[in-house]
Amino acid sequence: MKRSLEALILVDLQNDFLPGGALPVPEGDQVVPLANRLQPHFPIVVASMDWHPANHKSFASQHPGRRVGETIQLAGMPQVLWPDHCVQDSSGAAFAPDLYTGSLDHIVHKGVDPDIDSYSAFFDNGRRRDTGLADYLRSRSVDGVYIMGLATDYCVKATALDAAALGFTTFVIEDACRGVELKPGDCRRALDEMERAGVRRVTTARWLDPVERQRHLDEETSVIHEGRFVRLVARRGWEFAARRGTRGVVAIVAVTPDRHVLFVEQYRWPVARRCLELPAGLVDDTAAAAGESFESAVKRELWEETGYEAGSVCPIAELVPSAGLTSETTWIYLATDLERTGSGGGTEDEAILVHHIPWDDATRWLAQRAADGYLVAASLYAGLWLAAEKLRWPIDIRPPDTGA
Repeated sequence: MKRSLEALILVDLQNDFLPGGALPVPEGDQVVPLANRLQPHFPIVVASMDWHPANHKSFASQHPGRRVGETIQLAGMPQVLWPDHCVQDSSGAAFAPDLYTGSLDHIVHKGVDPDIDSYSAFFDNGRRRDTGLADYLRSRSVDGVYIMGLATDYCVKATALDAAALGFTTFVIEDACRGVELKPGDCRRALDEMERAGVRRVTTARWLDPVERQRHLDEETSVIHEGRFVRLVARRGWEFAARRGTRGVVAIVAVTPDRHVLFVEQYRWPVARRCLELPAGLVDDTAAAAGESFESAVKRELWEETGYEAGSVCPIAELVPSAGLTSETTWIYLATDLERTGSGGGTEDEAILVHHIPWDDATRWLAQRAADGYLVAASLYAGLWLAAEKLRWPIDIRPPDTGA
């Protein structure tokens, strides 16, 4: 059975619609970073592009005596005359240079017929030509679409109205759109028209604000089984493990003033082996730690496990240990300006051993331990590489030779 999916539609994030372009949308460049930050949150990402032939009849230049902004009749419909823009294969038609396009699953070219304009990513303005976008989305089991881009009062609006009419559950991400506003209030009127057609209005906080994102995810999640520390849950047909009673996981690359890096060793029952890991722990997992920040959790866990206090901590990456198995992600932090004020070792049942390894000898030491049968956490290698980039300290990351 296919799972229903949601798609993000990026509308016309092209050079000619950015400041300095042939048809600049005010503040159009401000939505490009939002497009980049939204893409990771969607299983399907689609982009539309205006792709006009040079003689397109929506261009004022094709109508002697007419000016940009005037309205004429074209193919039996009112047509605003625009400056020449997004001409096929021109630099103005290219995607915004800062737009990340590596995640695009599908690109729609519209406005290719010189005799009729095409605001919507689904059809031309007379619905004579179908771009194939609806068929593509249905072939990927998409039933909901989220729309952002340029411009609110034209191509975003037309795309959203067509999506809703085609039966897709449709949302417009209103703070990730900007409008032309030929007349004051055009954007407000466009949003109202979309809403009347059943399009729902949302903001980027739905994905980019951690509290809002988690609230929505919780609404989609059902509990299959619940233990003391872990839940087995389901979301959109996927079953996976979720940790209880914490807001996150931190792992710490801790380096001493004399350029030693701290590793911890512990017997781990799930794998029945001794493991070498970065100092790590949970955020906000006890009553005493309620409401703590990630930075406070880093300092607390580092001291509990190693006995070192950190004068400075900074986040360097968020990583996923096993995306098909757990919802958990791990924040890698770099801890510096260390001072030893305790013995470490964690709680009595953890029995953590602390290893102080010279930075330049770290990967050789890890390879030797792996050869002896110890397991090395993947986050340890990743953390070392990330910290090396941050500190500008060279390190030769060599995963152990298993002999396989």
